[in-house]
Amino acid sequence: MEEVAQKSKLNFRTKFFYGFGSISFGIKNNGFSYFVLFVYSSVLGLPAWMAGLALNLVLVVDAFTDPLVGYYSDRTRSKWGRRHPYMYAAALPVAITYYFLWTPPGGLTDWQLFSYLLVCAIIIRVFITFYEVPSISLGPELTDNYVDRTSLMSFRYFFGWFGGLTTYNLVWFWFGPQNVTETYSDGRYNPAAWSEYGLVAAVLIFIGILVTSLGTHKHIPELIEPPERKHSGLKEVFLEVKETLSANRSYMFLFFSGLLAALAGGIEAALSVYFDMHFWGLNTSEMLTRGLCLYLAPIIAIFAAPMLTDRLGKKKTVMYVWAFQILFAALPFTLRYLDLTQGTSLFPTNDSEYLLITLCIHVVINVSCAIIVFATLASMLMDLVEEIQLKTGRREEGVLFSARSFADKAVSGFGLTFAGVILSLISFPSGTVIREELGGQVPSEVLASLALWYIPICIVAYGSALILVSGYTLTRGKQEENSANPDTKVWKS
Repeated sequence: MEEVAQKSKLNFRTKFFYGFGSISFGIKNNGFSYFVLFVYSSVLGLPAWMAGLALNLVLVVDAFTDPLVGYYSDRTRSKWGRRHPYMYAAALPVAITYYFLWTPPGGLTDWQLFSYLLVCAIIIRVFITFYEVPSISLGPELTDNYVDRTSLMSFRYFFGWFGGLTTYNLVWFWFGPQNVTETYSDGRYNPAAWSEYGLVAAVLIFIGILVTSLGTHKHIPELIEPPERKHSGLKEVFLEVKETLSANRSYMFLFFSGLLAALAGGIEAALSVYFDMHFWGLNTSEMLTRGLCLYLAPIIAIFAAPMLTDRLGKKKTVMYVWAFQILFAALPFTLRYLDLTQGTSLFPTNDSEYLLITLCIHVVINVSCAIIVFATLASMLMDLVEEIQLKTGRREEGVLFSARSFADKAVSGFGLTFAGVILSLISFPSGTVIREELGGQVPSEVLASLALWYIPICIVAYGSALILVSGYTLTRGKQEENSANPDTKVWKS
């Protein structure tokens, strides 16, 4: 069999443009994970259950749109290639609707506001899928180099974190304080603050999508073109998707590993504000300091991830770094739990001058490791593209990434719900009770119970996800052999 050499390594410019658009996805994810429920329930007055219902109903739409966008972006023939028509189409609808999401008209009834939230969320979700799935699917086409794929995903995670962190800090420490009035002593409860956030975020989302789309446009002639095919009905589409997703055991191990990690991540995201405010007792300036320190994490990861994968291989990098990160992430919570229940002094108290610096160091190391792990896992998924192509004859990056994307979103949503169950089980007091009856202090036994639930659940979920990664069998040598196979350069069926 004739062999062809792997593509040369990508230059910084290509990696930069490929990754930059993740600013858009990071902003959208941050908004939906941390802000939407708060704004619609606490600021706009929509009952929390209605806001939660609207956001969960959107996942039903995702169940169909994610695999369909992945499937059709794999098979699109155009002068702009397979991916770019969808990416360009996403920019304006996502940006415009994201602004209106945070600026609903006044005087709406609860059900009208519910419908407004639902429609906006659906449009945003659908069109961000139009961007995210095709854009991430470009990665395996841009390079088949083993280490470069990790570097490429590191750039993607770098910009995703940058976008999310920046808008998070802007909301809590700029838009909120700037919108304090006689009516709103806390500007974060002022609807005007969220309208300002929506405008800035929408502009950044538009710029991010456009920069990546234009910046990678020149590579279109180098990319694989699918054959002309007759139109397939939905039944044929889903059968083909099913065949692709079940074609490789290593992919299935990564898929279910991602589900468990997303579950734990959803729990973490939902409980983070409770730990920050009550477990550690951080004020807004301390939260800002720690938030600014977090910018170091993606910078560390963007260099460390490709270096480690080059020296250790991808599977060992994930196994070693993740094992350390799981235990290290739980360490402060474990030590504080022992302090609360056993009367020890293993961790700085909330009034200690060493608490903030300890938490800053911890979060930078913890998040750096997490980004290394997830960038490497995404790169491992990239490497399976050729492996699966050799079995099916089809080049289906979009299908492979869209399945992971939907599963992660669905399970992380379940993680948010599970976090609510934990809070109910331990009888965590409401904000009103904390302020008016408890003097702003949550009882230590409640905080201990929160940690007792949080620590083992996250260790078990992440630990199980790590164990599943051990089922991944594709080696560097086999990946390089697959990439050199001329059958992976064309669509054969």
